Order: sequence, then C-alpha cells, then structure tokens
Amino acid sequence: MADPLVALACGLSAAFLFLLLFGLSVYLLWRKRRTQTLYRGLMPTTPTIPRCTAPVLQTSQSSSYGSGDVPFVVPPQFKRTSPLNEGKEGREYAEEWELHPDLHTQRGSLTGSWFPLGSIRPDLYQLPEEPSEWALPSGSAVRLWFALRYQQEREQLVVSLLRAANLPVWCQSNATLVKLQLLPSDDRRHRQAKARRKGCHPQFNDTFVFQVSNSCVDQCSLNMSMYTVDQKKHHLLGQVLIPLRHSELKEAAGKVQWRDLDNESDQPLSKNGDIQVSLNYNQSLHRLTVVVLRARGLQCSSDAGVCAQVSLKIHTQVVRNKWTTVAKGNNPSFNERLTFRLLPMQLDTACLTLQLQQPSTAEPVSLGIVVIGPFMYARGRELEHWNDMVSKPQELVRQWHPLGSADTVQGPH
Repeated sequence: MADPLVALACGLSAAFLFLLLFGLSVYLLWRKRRTQTLYRGLMPTTPTIPRCTAPVLQTSQSSSYGSGDVPFVVPPQFKRTSPLNEGKEGREYAEEWELHPDLHTQRGSLTGSWFPLGSIRPDLYQLPEEPSEWALPSGSAVRLWFALRYQQEREQLVVSLLRAANLPVWCQSNATLVKLQLLPSDDRRHRQAKARRKGCHPQFNDTFVFQVSNSCVDQCSLNMSMYTVDQKKHHLLGQVLIPLRHSELKEAAGKVQWRDLDNESDQPLSKNGDIQVSLNYNQSLHRLTVVVLRARGLQCSSDAGVCAQVSLKIHTQVVRNKWTTVAKGNNPSFNERLTFRLLPMQLDTACLTLQLQQPSTAEPVSLGIVVIGPFMYARGRELEHWNDMVSKPQELVRQWHPLGSADTVQGPH
C-alpha cells in the first residue's frame, strides 16, 4: 500500500516542478519580447537622410559650414576614348576645365585644407628650415653644414655632409670637394665628397662612416678640408677641425650643425708662431671651456715635444693651471678640452693665459704666450675673442692668436 502512495507523490512533485519551470520560461520570453518592442518604438524604422544638394566647392582655407552639413566634392569621371573621338573629348574636357578648374585638381577635407590630387605634400616630409640654422655667414667666411651621430653599439661615427655656402665668386664655375679624415689615425686614407652641382652654394648630401672604438672617441678629431678644383688643380679654401666628445655627440645626434671654414692664408704667421683656441662660457653652470686645438710655425725642431699650459687668472692671482698632453713637431695638434669654474661676476676681472712649452728634465722652455681676456687685460683679436665668447653662449668660438715671447715658466707637476 505504501509503494503506490510513494509513486503517486513522486509523480505529482515531478509534474508540479515541470509546470513551474515551463511557466518561468514563458514569463522570461514574454518579458524579453516586451523590452524589444519598447526599444523598437523609441527608434525610427527608417533613417532620415538629408537631401543632397549641389556639390560644395571650398574656396578658402577657413571652414564656415555648420554641424549638420558635410562638404564634399564629386570626383571627375575619366573615360577611355578612342583615337577618333580624342579630339572631340579633349575639347569637351578643356571646356569643363575652364568652367570648374578646382574640380579636377583639388579635393576638400573636413578640416578645410586643400592638396592636389596625385601629388605629395612636401610640408609633411621636409623639416622646417630655421632662419638661424641656415643663415648665410657674414663677410667672406665660407660656412659648412653637417650632422654627426655616434652609434655606440656598432662603434661607428656617421658623418652626414649637407651643404656649403658663400664660396668665393671665382669658385662658381669650379667643382667643389670636401676631404674628411679622422685624426689621429694610422689610416692615412681620407674620404671624399663631391658637390652635386657647381656654384657658390654647393650641396653634397653624402654620408660617411668611420670605425671608432668607444675608448678612443674622446681622443679623436674630425678634420674636413674643402677644395675647389680648377683644371685638375686642388685649391684649399679652408678646413674645419672638430674635437669629438661622447657627451657632445650624444646631445648633437642627428642635429644639423655648422662651422665656418678656417682659412689660414688670411692670417700670416707671427714670429713665434700661432695657436688656435676655442672658447665657450656656460653662465648657468659657471663653466669656462677652453679647447686647445693646434699650433703652427713654432720655433722648435720637428721632433720636439710641445705642451700647452692654460692658466685662469683673476686680477693678479693665478687661480688654476692646467696642461695638455705632449704633442710632437713644430705644428702640433692637441685637440684637448680644459674646463674652469668661473662666476659671471668675475668675467670682467678674469683672463686666460696660454703658453706653449717644451718640457724637459730641468725647466720647461717657453715657445710663446698669449693672453685672452676683457679690456683690463687684452686688446685687438684677443679682446674680440673674449667678447664673442660671452655674447655667444651656445657656440664654441674659435680663433687663431699670435704668440708673444715669454720667459721660462713653471711646468706641470
């Protein structure tokens, strides 16, 4: 008796559960369809498309249309024509061109700008030329533009030679060459760049690669000599000597630089020889930088060792002495950078003394001396060099100075 009752109870429970699930499913389906009907009532069944009027042709760089109007231009249709109909089609196309010239050559954009069809916009691909960067030099100086980049992973110095300007008039019909060489180097071969065209403003656009190890970069200099070729004869116009430093190469990577050629023929040799120096003063860092580049015409033997002593003097007191390494010959090349700390308020009371010496076991022999400073210490070329250094904080101002005679001085310790 108990078994039929248990079976009946289980059947009733299963039927009730089935009816409950069926009712719940029907309710959820009804609610979903009701929600869709509600959203469908809020949205229009057919989109409203504004009637298209005549094509809008833009005539200026400024845009004056509202938010609901979108300017557009109907592109021209080009059809292939046979040779028999070419004359008739050409006349029709010419008449259409005269009526709507902008329709075939330009198209508009939502920003209100124009650009010709089928052509490249140069302003998107060329760097803007800064007037100060490409400015021509004053006077008769010849200027050379270039860019340097040192790839530390490959240990390569990449030199991009760009262009030159302000060559003498007699060079206008001659070819122009630039010879590049890394100094000091056991490889005496030089790289050569030839100008793309003749004239007083030649362009080169050549790139050269020099293999330089990371440990030797600071001891090297890049020498670029410019020649004009007249009937297979090379005439030196001048040269540029650039000391290489890791920090400066990193800052100037890929940037366009320029230097004015150093023309030695314009400056006759003095009795005791000359020294070439570059100066720079950084007011924010209180740093005076002296680059001793080279000397020429020294009164010594060709195998003698020569060094340069640079002294910073304030009033009559020597604040600091520094020496370069010893170089051989009567035309030695140093290419060394020396720095001094100098406050801006001390610029009018400080000066630099550069003296070339022959070091020896006893006392060093002085080969010549020059003092560069303000009006209190110097005149002429030396005063001009100091004033240029103060007025041009972004440049290394380079100049030759004649050496005067001096007595024996204290050598390096």
